Amino acid sequence: MALTRLLLGFIALTLSGCLFDMSRPTLPQIDEQARFSIPIPVTDEIFNDYHPRWWRRAAPTAIWQPLEQALAANPELREADDDIAAARARLDQAQAASGPDIVLGAGAQTQRISGETRNSRDIGIDGGVPIDINNALAEQRRAARYVLVAALAERDQRQSDLARDYLLAVLDSNEAKLLTRLIEQQLEAANTLLKLTELRFTQGLASSVDVLQQRDQLAGLRQQIPIARLNADTADNRLRLIAARTPGGAVPAGTDDLTAVSKAFVDAKPVALLQRRGLLRAGQARINAADARFGEALANRWPVLNISGGLLRRVSSGDYTSIVSAALEAAFPLFDSGARKSVAAERRAELAAAGEQYLGDWLAVVIEIDDLLLEEGSLVERIELSNQRLASSRALLAAAQRRYEQGISDYLPVLEALSGLQRQQRDHLALRASLARTRIRLHHALGDQPAKEQA
Repeated sequence: MALTRLLLGFIALTLSGCLFDMSRPTLPQIDEQARFSIPIPVTDEIFNDYHPRWWRRAAPTAIWQPLEQALAANPELREADDDIAAARARLDQAQAASGPDIVLGAGAQTQRISGETRNSRDIGIDGGVPIDINNALAEQRRAARYVLVAALAERDQRQSDLARDYLLAVLDSNEAKLLTRLIEQQLEAANTLLKLTELRFTQGLASSVDVLQQRDQLAGLRQQIPIARLNADTADNRLRLIAARTPGGAVPAGTDDLTAVSKAFVDAKPVALLQRRGLLRAGQARINAADARFGEALANRWPVLNISGGLLRRVSSGDYTSIVSAALEAAFPLFDSGARKSVAAERRAELAAAGEQYLGDWLAVVIEIDDLLLEEGSLVERIELSNQRLASSRALLAAAQRRYEQGISDYLPVLEALSGLQRQQRDHLALRASLARTRIRLHHALGDQPAKEQA
């Protein structure tokens, strides 16, 4: 009797250890009332959100086809497709785990005992069906389903990132080529001035210092051309990399118009980014998957039931025998040294970490967009001022040239005016390219139409 009481006490103790209480963590909340520090720019340009992909709203029509062809050839996206296929297969496995398992078996045997030979043959069917009374299998399926949703969203985000990188490479290539042409035009003007200065030097109207200064101006301009060509070539190689092409191959098409990027943006609130950005949709799916894995760990505290049965038909030396069996199996772990509790604690921590990462990713996207909005407004203002300075620089150069040609002043004011105009032209080109890049990044950051993930 004492032994029985001791055994019952031990069982009660182990049961109390199995029935641990571990609630779900409180996840951080998204501020649905959040706003950007400045409003998204409103323009008179006709705009609609019909195209689901942001680059079809941001970039000119001519670039859609080469961009999408490059994406179709990109190895990273094909790898992402394979990850999706693997996640879909894991979901199929999880769904199959809760279904019946039926095995058809057959065999033949020959025995020789005391000189007598006995032949036997049998064929049978065995099967089993799990009873998900603890809901662990359902949680496995839910986790696998959200892993698939996350893989779909991550693939979508990777495609969006590659489209951004493609358009930025196009802009970098175009800027470098436009800068090369601008420098070549400036070289023509500088050569003309050098000839004029040399002529005036022979006439005694200019000094050797004037000639040397103009030659130095020409040398400085020529030095910038190899740098611009290198920038164009490396940008073209970035395009080839995205399109899975080798160096020396054709470069995907682009456009030389740096102002072609649309200045009409989606008027999305910060909370809308949760659905517009694949990164954030993947984060939400990872939270759901982590929650399901935590639920599975909690469910494993409870019994596991399985119904099995079989039918065997045996023929032994002419005698037929039929065997029918059925069983209900139950398993309830009594003591595991705290293994299940530690697994649940691990998955609870993973769920909490997924929630914190989700909040952090959302905040990073919101701040990124806010910074881009500030930068876009600043660049627009600076370009307007740059236009005014360009007009002033051209007028100053024209006036200095007239005074120099008339012999009223020496060459130094012309050189200074020319240098100032050339610097302003290059700065203006850089500002226009920066504005185009900022708008591409802003379109990308605002994302696409909300997508329904197919799981």
